[in-house]
Amino acid sequence: MNAGAPNIGAAGGNNGADGTEGADEANSQGMQQRKAFEMALGMLAMQIVSDAQADLDSAMDDTEEDV
Repeated sequence: MNAGAPNIGAAGGNNGADGTEGADEANSQGMQQRKAFEMALGMLAMQIVSDAQADLDSAMDDTEEDV
């Protein structure tokens, strides 16, 4: 660590006197980011599954017409 560099925690410069206030804020922000990422990942997975199901339905319709 540089001797002249300020000691900044994970939450940036918003640390409380003992550092706990900033750490709680960083933890809360991290949890919010994690939830947002998981929600976006879930939505992407649902879209992929939906597209695959539509492709399967289309293929099944094509085979039924050929019979």
